[in-house]
Amino acid sequence: MGRHSKAVAEFWVTIREIEERKRQFEDWAADLPDDQKRTLHRAHALKRQAAIEAGRFYIPKRPDYLRNLTCGARTRSGQPCRMTALFPNGRCIWHGGKSTGPKTKAGRERALENLKLGRLKRGKSWD
Repeated sequence: MGRHSKAVAEFWVTIREIEERKRQFEDWAADLPDDQKRTLHRAHALKRQAAIEAGRFYIPKRPDYLRNLTCGARTRSGQPCRMTALFPNGRCIWHGGKSTGPKTKAGRERALENLKLGRLKRGKSWD
């Protein structure tokens, strides 16, 4: 045996231990409820974005335990949203934390005025 054989053997033992810990984590994560999986989805999205911004050639793919993760937001029918194309925040294009509308009286008045102006510009009457 060569002089490096012990170091090589230790390296492969370490690699096997890391792979075993990774498999245990994935098994644990697969059993989590969707709300907690969305937290992992956010962390993965941040890691992915950091790799893109750093100009790395390897961009991590979505782990198996996050595949088919749905938005889960309650729809008007009361059922959870089943869309799987998610933003980094874990919600879909329809439930992604967009504006919920004006809250104050002044804000509602401005929104109504903008609605009127928009309709008038398109040639529709406000009546």
